[in-house]
Amino acid sequence: MIRVLPSNIANLIAAGEVVGRPASVVKELMENSIDAGATTVSVSVLDAGRTLIQVIDDGCGMSAEDASLCFERHATSKIAEAADLEKILTYGFRGEALASIAAVAQITLKTRQEEDETGVQIEVADSRILSSKPVAAPRGCNISVSNLFYNVPARRKFLKSDAAEMRHIEQEFIRVAASHPDKAFSLRHNGRDLYSIRPASSLKQRISDLCGRDLANELVEVSNTTDIVKISGFIGSPLDARKTPGSQYFFINGRYFRSPFLHKAVCKPYEKLIREGYVPSYFIFLECDPTTVDVNIHPQKTEVKFTEEHIIFEILTACVREALGRGAFGPAIDFESGEVLDFPAMGQGTVGSYGSSPGGYGGGSGHIRPPKMDYTPLFDQFERRQPSDELLPGGTDAGNVRYTTPSNSYGPPLEEEGASGADVLVLDGRLILAPVREGLAVINIKKAQEAILYHKYFEFLSQEHFISQRSLYPQQVALRSDIHSIVLENIESISQLGFDIRDFGDNTIIVYAVPDGFPADEDALKEVMDNLAASLDREISGDRTRSYASTLAESAAKRLSHNLNAAQARMIADQVLILRATYGPDLATRCITILSTEELEKRV
Repeated sequence: MIRVLPSNIANLIAAGEVVGRPASVVKELMENSIDAGATTVSVSVLDAGRTLIQVIDDGCGMSAEDASLCFERHATSKIAEAADLEKILTYGFRGEALASIAAVAQITLKTRQEEDETGVQIEVADSRILSSKPVAAPRGCNISVSNLFYNVPARRKFLKSDAAEMRHIEQEFIRVAASHPDKAFSLRHNGRDLYSIRPASSLKQRISDLCGRDLANELVEVSNTTDIVKISGFIGSPLDARKTPGSQYFFINGRYFRSPFLHKAVCKPYEKLIREGYVPSYFIFLECDPTTVDVNIHPQKTEVKFTEEHIIFEILTACVREALGRGAFGPAIDFESGEVLDFPAMGQGTVGSYGSSPGGYGGGSGHIRPPKMDYTPLFDQFERRQPSDELLPGGTDAGNVRYTTPSNSYGPPLEEEGASGADVLVLDGRLILAPVREGLAVINIKKAQEAILYHKYFEFLSQEHFISQRSLYPQQVALRSDIHSIVLENIESISQLGFDIRDFGDNTIIVYAVPDGFPADEDALKEVMDNLAASLDREISGDRTRSYASTLAESAAKRLSHNLNAAQARMIADQVLILRATYGPDLATRCITILSTEELEKRV
């Protein structure tokens, strides 16, 4: 039997398409405020939107009649005839938002127009207007959404933690605020100010206010105008690419949208500039004829369809490639920072100075001879070396790390094919050449350091006993707002990796301890938190232990020096050969290649 559903059930079904979580309510209400011509929009939430979402604006407001009518299905002031659908330049054109929200929450609306002496207050629940009365109110609109999903317990049960839901709210807030730099926005959660943004003089200033000065300083402008589309905005430096998506924004005629297809257009010029799995930041605004784009193909209006999509793809790729070509990503001197550069003193003709020799400064050749260093020739740091010694030069004592070898010691493998008894050669700070029994071992320094750290951290994680080293001075680390939320949400999991982290507020954490051997500088900590957040924010297929060990090793190895002396090179060669003997030749594909004597003879 076919029946027509009652309006309250139909509204609940419609609400499921529009209101997926508290962030959906924030998005719809903020967009309504923008459509009303507001110059200031304030958002306040309690319990990540479960208890309360309040949006206050100074827009045009509504009359008493319109305030009652706006909660009806498909009630809108932007569409009058079918032709209007082809030239949509506003946000809430379908008239579903308030009706859908009223079906799953309790709403109190206060609004007043400029020409009215008094405003009106309306209370709505279960898609029904409970009361309507005149009230004193400033011009604009004040709408409070309470007890979201109170009448749909199943939907409320599937909401995630407060930190996760708040992260989605911040993302929607940033999307609206980024596309309107001329307006003021604020966001409060449980009485704490998260954002308080004044009107910005430029888009780059607004990006700095929302995403931080570090990101804004690395941005490169993109700009191109064609008959099909006008492109403007900024792309990030390849050095600023992250594993965690979060600073990738497309806007079409001021409206945020997602497009995996155009995302590939932006990433294509970065292919040889960033590592696999990393994503560049971008804030790209597209402007085109509204008749050539359909913004009504997704219930939440986050996807659009272009009639000339492939042409826009090529234009965007060329635009990004041109911006990367003229962008300067090397270090620059900031003359306003107040820092003094330390240049070496150049003595001339002085006894003991470099200028007194032909190869010194005074000789005119530009060559600087390194100073001689005293050492004890009879001292052998590899003699009677135990597994508890440090793994890497400059690292800390990893006394609990023991690799399983055939003899459970360093002895036999090194006697048979080790490098400690022979000289090694370092090439350009990138490769180590070490004679072994089979021929010549060629070791990639960077990959070798990462492999050694990976197995060290993997064993710690496997034993569920991570050794931490406390910092003498706790390090403050400023994070992106979404990364900060993920870190706080998973702070117990991160602490099991050897970190001691406390929240400092304002998207900043304080790190009191790090895993043994991990660098405690701000850049390394910021990168590892980004990478850990990428792992924690998605379901990791396979062994989570290996993923965490790889993340820690990759971030730590970047800070190790590649300019090694002979002793340090021998140490790394020893470690790599032991790992190869322990874990098999699979390691050879990562950091070491053995060239046999016969192969070398053929090449000579």
